[in-house]
Amino acid sequence: MANLRKAIDDPGAAASRGRWLARGAWLLAAAEVVLAVRNHVNTRLSEKDRQRRVVSVKASMGRPSNLSDRQRKELKSLLAQVEPRELAKTVATSGFASRFAKGIRRK
Repeated sequence: MANLRKAIDDPGAAASRGRWLARGAWLLAAAEVVLAVRNHVNTRLSEKDRQRRVVSVKASMGRPSNLSDRQRKELKSLLAQVEPRELAKTVATSGFASRFAKGIRRK
């Protein structure tokens, strides 16, 4: 009851708490997406494949031209195993995406 009285007496404090909670909600939603991606990748790639992907990405330094043709093909096959379309569907159905879907009207 005392907290309610404080909120009524000082609306600025209540508003600042609301802004803090909104930032926290965005952080939780982003964490939900990160966990969905991690779970998706972990179920589709073995530990060996995940390590190989990390090695290839580090070797490329973000540029595919830094990889040999063989390494590029291997990285493409690992990406195909991840099934990016399924990952996009998973992320699109998360609570984070539903915040944006409210303004979108599908025909």
